Amino acid sequence: MRIQIALISAAALLAACSNNNDAKAPAETENAGAPAATSAPAPTPGLWEQTISGAAMPQPTTFKVCVGPSPEGANPFNAPQEGVTCSENTVNPAPGGATFRSVCESQGMTVASDGKVAGDLGSAYKVEITSRVTGANVPPQMAQMNTTIDARRLGDCPAGVAPNTIVQ
Repeated sequence: MRIQIALISAAALLAACSNNNDAKAPAETENAGAPAATSAPAPTPGLWEQTISGAAMPQPTTFKVCVGPSPEGANPFNAPQEGVTCSENTVNPAPGGATFRSVCESQGMTVASDGKVAGDLGSAYKVEITSRVTGANVPPQMAQMNTTIDARRLGDCPAGVAPNTIVQ
């Protein structure tokens, strides 16, 4: 169970700074009756290096990802994932960046995350996320996790690399 929680958390963290071109606009999800969202702050498409630390990770993890354009009205800091249902998934402009909130469920666990983004979404930014995990058999050390993601744009994606692809 601990591995499942760690994998769900890792997937949520990776999605936190990825875009998903298959993401549904809010009108197509649980918020069907909500008014259409305005354009949310999103990272500039291209090749980004992201370093994730915290969240019970023994050491920071760095990887490169080709980020694509964010669909209109989508939360680019928590893109929808297969098998994960979100009852809330919003992003709002804030001075110096953005704030976001998501409440998502998978495999009997609920992850509620609040985050803030600071910096220049065209060159370098920092994301700070507090996530609370509830559900059967959630170990105490996984009940609340604080995560930091530092991202910097390296340039355009390599030719032939699809958005949302991790680049070696």
